Amino acid sequence: MLMLGGVYLAYEGAEKIYEYFFHKEEKQRLTSMEPKSQEQILTDEKEKIKSAIFTDFILSVEIIIIALSTVADKPLSIQIPVVTFIAILATVGVYGIVALIVRMDDFGYKLIAMGNGAKGALTTIGKMLVAALPKVIKSLTVIGTLAMLLVAGEIYLHNVDELHKRLHDIPEMISALGLGLIVGIIALLFVQGFSKIKSLFVK
Repeated sequence: MLMLGGVYLAYEGAEKIYEYFFHKEEKQRLTSMEPKSQEQILTDEKEKIKSAIFTDFILSVEIIIIALSTVADKPLSIQIPVVTFIAILATVGVYGIVALIVRMDDFGYKLIAMGNGAKGALTTIGKMLVAALPKVIKSLTVIGTLAMLLVAGEIYLHNVDELHKRLHDIPEMISALGLGLIVGIIALLFVQGFSKIKSLFVK
């Protein structure tokens, strides 16, 4: 379960990097050529949110399992409160922050409306929140990608003894990030290869 979750996180991280470097121009070209309707935009946003929530769920589960492994040799009286605390923290942290960010522009528009569009603190703060949302989302995408690769790498680094021995002299963050990226690339190549083979038989 833990190792499979690590593969999924590594795959998601590697896929995001692949799409950024190899599909960026194509995506921009398609966007400029094909204007989307409001319904299509909403559908795309729902798909992005659904994918983000699922990835966040996997990441939260992985964090909980890692936390449990750190207190595996402790009695249940210690395991239960520690894992419960981390589970609540992960849930509130991940989903709470996502909810706040999603509503950031709504809150900004409300402040602008409260300021009646006139110059003032409310209008200024509101405009700052609205303008900051795209930058915050881009920053979180980068942070989220790095986090997925790091967690995936940490899982393999601490659960495969041979890897831990061989990479012992390398700083843990670098080795975990590199390992997560390697696992992600392998998973991505496997998925892409399977998709191509499948397309030959299914039309």
